[in-house]
This record gives sequence, C-alpha cells and structure tokens, in this order.
Amino acid sequence: MFILLFWASVLFILYTYFGYPVLIRQKANKKQKHTSVPAYTEVPDEEWPTVSIVVPVHNEAHHVERKINNLREIDYPKDKLTITFVSDGSEDGTNELIKQFPDVSFIEYHPRQGKPTALNTAAEQQTSEVIVFTDARQTLGLDAVKKLVNRLRDPAIGAVSGELCFGSPDDVTAQNVGLYWKYEKAIRNWEGQVHSVAGVTGALYAIRREDFVPLYPDALLDDFEVPIQILRKGKRIVFEAGAFVYDQAQSDVATEKKRKIRTLTGNYQSFNHNKWLFTSENPILWQFLSHKVFRLLVPYAMIIAFITNLILAAGYSVEGAGLVFYSLTYLAQVAFYGLGFAASKYPRLQQSKIPNLAAVFIKLNWAAVQGYIEYRQKRISVRWEKTS
Repeated sequence: MFILLFWASVLFILYTYFGYPVLIRQKANKKQKHTSVPAYTEVPDEEWPTVSIVVPVHNEAHHVERKINNLREIDYPKDKLTITFVSDGSEDGTNELIKQFPDVSFIEYHPRQGKPTALNTAAEQQTSEVIVFTDARQTLGLDAVKKLVNRLRDPAIGAVSGELCFGSPDDVTAQNVGLYWKYEKAIRNWEGQVHSVAGVTGALYAIRREDFVPLYPDALLDDFEVPIQILRKGKRIVFEAGAFVYDQAQSDVATEKKRKIRTLTGNYQSFNHNKWLFTSENPILWQFLSHKVFRLLVPYAMIIAFITNLILAAGYSVEGAGLVFYSLTYLAQVAFYGLGFAASKYPRLQQSKIPNLAAVFIKLNWAAVQGYIEYRQKRISVRWEKTS
C-alpha cells in the first residue's frame, strides 16, 4: 500500500507540473496544423471599435500620474479611446491628482468597498464597445490595446488576456518568480490555442462591454470570475502573447507568498461560487482540473510522498535493491527540502539558484495550503492590499 501511495503521489506531482504541459502543448501543436491565429494587421482608424480603459484604484497617488501618461501614449485612435479611473475610497490624494487631468473620466465613492464594486461601478457607466481592464501599478506596451482588440474581432472570442512581463532585478528570488511566470505563460498560450485559458492576467485584459457580468461584492479574483462567465456563454478566452504589460518581479518571497495566498484563497471562493466548472458544462474541464485544481492538491501529494518514502526507506515491505532505491529517493527529498528551508533562513543561500528555487517552490506550495485555511476561516478581505 505504501509503495502504491508513494508512486501515486509522485506521478500526480509529475503530471501536474510536467505531464500536463507536455500534453497541452502537443494538442496545441496539432490544432495549429489545421487552424492558425490571424496575423495582426493595421486597419483604418474608423474600423477600430470604441474602447474604454478602466483602472480601479485605492490610495495609488504614487502611481497615478505615471499610469495616466502611459495610457495617453497608447497607440489607438484617440477619438475612440476613453480612460476611466474609479477610486475605491482613496484617502491619500489620489482623487485630487486624477482630477487634474481633464481628459480622464473619474468616478469616486466612499467608503471603501473593494475592487469588485469598483469594477462593477465603472463597467455599468461605460458606453464603448470594448472594455480594457488594467491596474495602476503596471505599464502597458503602446500597441497592447490594439493587439487585444484585434483578437476580439473573432466573434467566438469573448476575453483576451495580455502578457505580463516582469523586470529583471539582480536577485535570484525575483528571477525564479519570473521563471515560474514564463512557464505559466507558456501553458496559458497553449491552452488558448486548444480552446480557452482558465482565467486572464488581471493586470491587462479585454472583453466586450455586452459580455460583462457584474461581480459579486466579495469576489477576490476578477481576473478569473469575469472571463469564466464569458466562457459559460460559449465564447473562448485566449492569451495574446505580445500584448505586453510590464511589472516588477517581487524580490521578497514573503511578499510574493502573500499575493499567492490571496490568489489561491480566491480560487477556492470561485470554485464554490461556480460549481458548474466541475461538470460537463465546462468546455475546458480537463484543462481546468489539470491546471487550476491539481495545483492546489500538489502540497498534499508532497506530504504523502515524503511520509510514505520515509516508511519505505525504514525497510517496511521492501528489501535489497528496493530498499536502496527508496533510501536514495528519501535522501533526495530531504536534501531538496533542506536546501529550501535553509535558503529561507539564511540570506546568503538565497543567492544560489537551486536552493532559492527550492525555497520558492516550497513556499508557493505551502501558500496553497494557507489559501485553503484562509478561505475556510474567511480571513481574506475583498479590500485588496497593494504589494508595492
């Protein structure tokens, strides 16, 4: 039994992080042989639809001016582009700063209610054909909006995710977080080619105004809730590589972990609100389970693999070559986790790639467990907190 549990847990981890990406890539390659994404082509200004860029903010005075200047430079017909900031109870001078820009639409309300209310309030006041959602901290590539809108020309597509790109701080933790994000983007790209991505990049995504479904007031993940309601309508969610939005990778694992816990807590919340995702009504059931759900179960598989390996290495039901093998695999696990924990405690080790990668892997998986605990205890507030 312990041998079976050990191998089941190991294979589950390998499938989730390696097997599924290989399979979804193969399916994407097969589909590309029969269909292809239309190449981006420039068209006359009058043929572009009207677009509203919506930016929710709470106490973002240190980002607002830079963000507005960035959006003003966007390559899109100016007579078809509006910029709307919605302030969720800001008290740091954000509102006064935004009001200095007469070409920017501004919505404010008090008291603070959370990002879902901000998005609902802004969306219901838009009249443009397309809404592009973005956050205050990140910088958009100048052609990003056109690339998102170009994909919405296909009536089968209902939501388009931008491509989040991290800067390159000279520390290994940020590089490993960035490496993980590159891996994640590749999977999303392949999923979109096969059918749909299970969510979008919250820093930049576009939908048709008519497809927006108001968020429930305590929703933690608008970048999951908004697109999956569109998926339920029968439209696709795709990833647009090249529609860049730039951010800085978090160099502090604790900060990245805090963000990750909130995201994972939101996953549990969304799953509870959308039980149809676990049924045949979900057109991407396999992708959803493999990518979204199995990731949440990996920490428990890690625990089972470690405990059963310890039992087997102690000689229970194995001997000879089997005992040697399980002793080696147990030592490998101890070494990996030991390096990760040591790197978390000693800053010097964090400058070495392998120990730091182990630390990032352990902490992000532990965040999945903490996310479930936070969800069960309802300790995560809808009033989002900034990471920088």
